[in-house]
Amino acid sequence: MIRAELNRTTFSCRDIAAILRLGRLPAETDAHDVRAVNHSPIKGEFTVQSVVSGIHTVVSDIRCNDDFSLVNPMRSSLMCLVLLGGSPITVHSSGRPAITLDHQRPIILNFSHNELLELRQKAGSRSAVGGIVICPEKIQSPPWSSYISDFSPLLDFYARPNNYLKLLPSQRCVRLVSEILSHNYNGKLRKLYLESVVLAFIVEIIRLMQVRDSHSEGLNLKHFGKVLAAREIIDSDIVNPPTAHELSQQVGVNITTLRINFRIAFNNSIGGYIHDRRLDKARALLRTQAPLIADVSRLVGYTNATAFATAYRKHFGYPPSQEVKTESEMDRRSAV
Repeated sequence: MIRAELNRTTFSCRDIAAILRLGRLPAETDAHDVRAVNHSPIKGEFTVQSVVSGIHTVVSDIRCNDDFSLVNPMRSSLMCLVLLGGSPITVHSSGRPAITLDHQRPIILNFSHNELLELRQKAGSRSAVGGIVICPEKIQSPPWSSYISDFSPLLDFYARPNNYLKLLPSQRCVRLVSEILSHNYNGKLRKLYLESVVLAFIVEIIRLMQVRDSHSEGLNLKHFGKVLAAREIIDSDIVNPPTAHELSQQVGVNITTLRINFRIAFNNSIGGYIHDRRLDKARALLRTQAPLIADVSRLVGYTNATAFATAYRKHFGYPPSQEVKTESEMDRRSAV
């Protein structure tokens, strides 16, 4: 059930409920619900996708002809949102000050059962917003339970009532939410793809939380921005990233300072980060496309397949051939 309060309009609560269906998100369904909205005072599209039990993606792109306010009763949950583009939106909820959702700056909020979330958008504005809703109780069961220790920052955050965080800008969060909208996968590949993107989004949120913590430990806001800019440059071309010297020139900071602050922010060196990201990309390719291992090694920036296999085994604890074998066995079982 969704409740909408619409200022200076005649748009009914029943209409908005029928269009949005963003009230108590279905906990067990595997629905992919896209709703086109073409009613005064709003036009646009809402997309809700169930990834696994207890985790949903929510994306909207709405243009308002009049001041608009949507009030939604929440389940006990965590919500991570990021403004993808357009005008800022104001987020209101019990026990917290109003939060402005700015471009590329994710926010995290926790909700108790039946707590109200209100999103306000001004007349004449257009805003695209996306993110995920997590029921923490659900992610403590498979397949997410294997990551439970990694999720501890989110679970600790959830345990504190009326909590919220506004994180630093992240192009990666924007890109991941955009990928949720633009993919062309169906069936089991769609489920696998969405799980991988949502997991990457959660990892990014946790990293931003850790970076925020490192700021409180002495890394100032200016250096925050430099480190995040450096990481975005690396991520834009993980196969052929710039050298540390080139990277320091591009972000405008001394190379020694960049190296030190990068390690503080991400608990990894620049080279170590590139190494880990390449191997993560390799595993995703092996699991989703099952190409030749030699081809994968080239696709992620390795010139020597043997060196790639050695690095893969050291990083994940098993060779890349085992990854391909595991996926092949799963395909055979699925076909039976």
